[in-house]
Amino acid sequence: MPPKPFPFPTDGYIGQPPTNFYPAADSEREKILHGTPGLKAFSALTNCTEVRGLREWNSELYAVARRGGQSILWHIDQSGGASELGTITTSSSGPVWMTNNFAQLLIVDGVVGQSGYVYTPSTGLFEKITDSNFFGAAACDYQDSYGLFVQPNSIYWFLSALQDFKTFDGSRYSKEGITDNIRGILGNQLQIYLGGFKGTEVWQNTGGDNTLPATATFQRVPGGLIKYGWGSPKAGCVFDNTVTWLTEQGQVVRIASLSPSIISTDWMGRRIHGDGITPGMSTFADAITFSYVDHEHTFFWLTFPSGGLTLVYDAKTQVWHQRSSYLTDNTAYGRHRANCYALMGEKHYVGDYENGIVYEMSQDYFDDDGHPMPGILYSKEFDGGMDPISFPNLMLMMDMGVGPDIGRDPQVMLEKSNDGGKNWVSRGWRSMGLIGEYRRQAIWLREGMDCRRQYRATITDAVKRTVLGIDTGKP
Repeated sequence: MPPKPFPFPTDGYIGQPPTNFYPAADSEREKILHGTPGLKAFSALTNCTEVRGLREWNSELYAVARRGGQSILWHIDQSGGASELGTITTSSSGPVWMTNNFAQLLIVDGVVGQSGYVYTPSTGLFEKITDSNFFGAAACDYQDSYGLFVQPNSIYWFLSALQDFKTFDGSRYSKEGITDNIRGILGNQLQIYLGGFKGTEVWQNTGGDNTLPATATFQRVPGGLIKYGWGSPKAGCVFDNTVTWLTEQGQVVRIASLSPSIISTDWMGRRIHGDGITPGMSTFADAITFSYVDHEHTFFWLTFPSGGLTLVYDAKTQVWHQRSSYLTDNTAYGRHRANCYALMGEKHYVGDYENGIVYEMSQDYFDDDGHPMPGILYSKEFDGGMDPISFPNLMLMMDMGVGPDIGRDPQVMLEKSNDGGKNWVSRGWRSMGLIGEYRRQAIWLREGMDCRRQYRATITDAVKRTVLGIDTGKP
């Protein structure tokens, strides 16, 4: 008989999600668990710390990274070579917005929220927007040849001229369905999402020339008032052809045909708000999101910088998992190193949140640029009520004998808890097999009897990780 599917908490949304594992469908085992991709340094931005933004354009990368009290716009070629293009003087930390038309790259400062910058490769000029009709910008996006801008601390948004981020006509639109200021702006499928503190409005391009109110270029979509606000200015992104965002209440909402659905879980709610025992986050107003596609899976990435947590939702399996990386002092693990994302060619790139490095992120890498990347998974809780459950043996079914190097023997550690995950007892380490030891088995004997039991497995070696299932033996 095939091994039992790993009792991973996918249906109740109550249990702890895995760390650096994500589930995938399997015809025989229902679900298996794959290890998440690792990181390898691609480009080091000189004397920089936080990589604030990353954008692919014409098969090259552009990055904004902090240097002291300013930020530098960088050009990164396909070999990882980096050159400085200009300096942003108005702020030095927090995410920036980056987009482009056919000829210009637009950068909006998301912290001070008063400045926009334009880089034009054909001239090599990096310029601050100085048009007298420019109202400042708290966020930006691009759609239908227009730059889309949010006026800071207001209900207003406005457009640039066609294919010119530096020119404006002085006209504005107002978000009035719910009386709150706009935090973010996002275009998807010819519609514009205006995320406020308390609600979201949806607009669309109706083709007007914008010379009169009756011929406005954009108008509200009938029924396009969604009573979920944005939890942060970077709370939303286009995900699997939908718009998805973290709300002002700390939920994650996904919109299809103007109909919202909540995809966050009970565990996430307890982690964000606290549960009476464990304190919640002090804020999620700095949350960052992006989306990417890898190995037939589309992921929604949500990082809480202040909360030290990164959670990722998979559109294919509709299951969340956690991503975690080393802290700089190597004392523990926290949020993932990725602070921003771009796809160049068929490769994934992310910018580090504090060391100025742009990494390639790939399934071919099994650690975070030389630092261990812990893979942790939890079983569902086995609960027999008043009747003890027998656990004579336990086998963890995995791809064995896959490395990482000749002569090195990777290990997996198993722990058990009999009190709902409050305390854990080690059950010891087992070999995952030297290279070529494909028939190696990870077995723990004499697991005894308990009315309540949960298991946790941990891998820190830089090795391919695929968990096929678990067998708890016969009573």
